[in-house]
Amino acid sequence: MRDLEKIIARNSAKYDHFGEYFKLIDLITENLETHPDICIESCKALIEGVSKTILIALDKTKDKSNIDDCDSVQRLFKDAVSKLAEFNEEFELDYVSRHTGIIQIVAEIRNKRGEVSHGRMAPKSEISSVRLATTISKLTESILVYVLEHFFAIEIPLDEKLAYSSKDLIEYNNWLDESIDFPIKKARYSQVLYDTDYDEYEARYYDDFLKEKETIEQGVPAELEDQIETTEELEIKVEQNPVLQEKIKQIVLDGVEKISKTNFDAEERIGNLLREFALKWKLDFDDLEELYNNFYFSEKPPLRDEIVNIMVTKPENLKERVEIVPIIIKEFLELANGLNILRTK
Repeated sequence: MRDLEKIIARNSAKYDHFGEYFKLIDLITENLETHPDICIESCKALIEGVSKTILIALDKTKDKSNIDDCDSVQRLFKDAVSKLAEFNEEFELDYVSRHTGIIQIVAEIRNKRGEVSHGRMAPKSEISSVRLATTISKLTESILVYVLEHFFAIEIPLDEKLAYSSKDLIEYNNWLDESIDFPIKKARYSQVLYDTDYDEYEARYYDDFLKEKETIEQGVPAELEDQIETTEELEIKVEQNPVLQEKIKQIVLDGVEKISKTNFDAEERIGNLLREFALKWKLDFDDLEELYNNFYFSEKPPLRDEIVNIMVTKPENLKERVEIVPIIIKEFLELANGLNILRTK
């Protein structure tokens, strides 16, 4: 299930609620060889849960009060992928829809042999094989990775919120990207700002970009054109005025000092925030700092084992690990993306 974990982690900044499915993924992985029927039942639950979440996001007629009206996982899955195809033209609906029959079989196996949702007499008369559980878990991962890749690629408009991928915002996004020397080469500053600080993204659009664009389009009033000096005229004026030269020199020095101080303040602030995070979750600060620096340059979310390794007090049991570690990863990604922006200001 590593590929499924990765795609959920990569999109956790925007779709953090999908992190809840790490619990089911862990159940599938942990019970694959020891309790095949729990593994299969968890696969069915994972498909069902993801289908519901996609439907609520894309279908305005669906919400938490009526999403359970559908009485079968195969129907939920079919409705979810059909709705997804309406939003993403690259999504191969015919191919994905053919998996509905497999999902129905998984649901039937779960109904016959499930150990969690339905109480069973002991001993069980029939137990699924590890080979079958392995096949179903691989099919589940393959289907959901394909579905989520196309779901996460959709820009879902929310109320009056600006849609990042809108054609109307192409010029603004380019303007944002060119306004800063963004250190993460594989990422766009505009996209990171949109995902991590939407209010700032929107404010700069209305307060800076549109006003600057309006000024450029209006041009310089005719009565002021004669008052504008050429670069050559300004250079001559500076050369002939020692006092003005000294003022310009001081402005440059002040600017350099301000930039240096800002960089120092940013690094100090980053260190303090990482230290607070380490104290909150009882993590080794030096290891956390190294983990953040790795994320800063590689953009790869940390794995759960990496988080466990830097915990001062390790989880006492699997249940604690399943519940706590995904929360730490989610909050770490939120913090790290914020620190990345802080580093560029």
